[in-house]
Amino acid sequence: MFEALNKIIDRLESVAMVAFMTIATTVTTFQVVYRYGFNNSLSWAEEVVIYSIVCMSFVGASMGVRHGVHISVDVLNALVPPAVNRWLHILSAMLGIAFAASLAYFGFQLFESTLQRGMLSPAMRIPMAWVYFPIGLSGILLIIRYCWVIREAWVKPPVSLAEELAAEQDKLV
Repeated sequence: MFEALNKIIDRLESVAMVAFMTIATTVTTFQVVYRYGFNNSLSWAEEVVIYSIVCMSFVGASMGVRHGVHISVDVLNALVPPAVNRWLHILSAMLGIAFAASLAYFGFQLFESTLQRGMLSPAMRIPMAWVYFPIGLSGILLIIRYCWVIREAWVKPPVSLAEELAAEQDKLV
């Protein structure tokens, strides 16, 4: 079940990233053409690009957890034995879940309160609540990803940096 959910989320994140990147790039290109080619501009272009980049950032946070590319301090990983290393990964993921849960809670709270107020974006006049929706959604995706990290750490213990280096040296010899 976890494998299938993971594949579905991977696919959705990839499609979302491509879509938001395409939107941001296309709108920016049209804005440049309109500004310098026709001496005019699109009033809503900057807003669309900003919202697309914000959405890419929140989707990218989840992808970063999945691929293990977030900034981390590897000093402890290099110094401790694999059994302790496993618990460090699990503790780190649990702290990530706590952060992601607060992100989801406050993100959806922001979505709800903005939706009730009926706030609209300045240029496009779309409900601002939908601009804030990716915050809460990102929290949910992060929780799922951190649960995956815990599962992976439990099933196969993480390798310390020293063990990785030793394995690479053995391959070279």
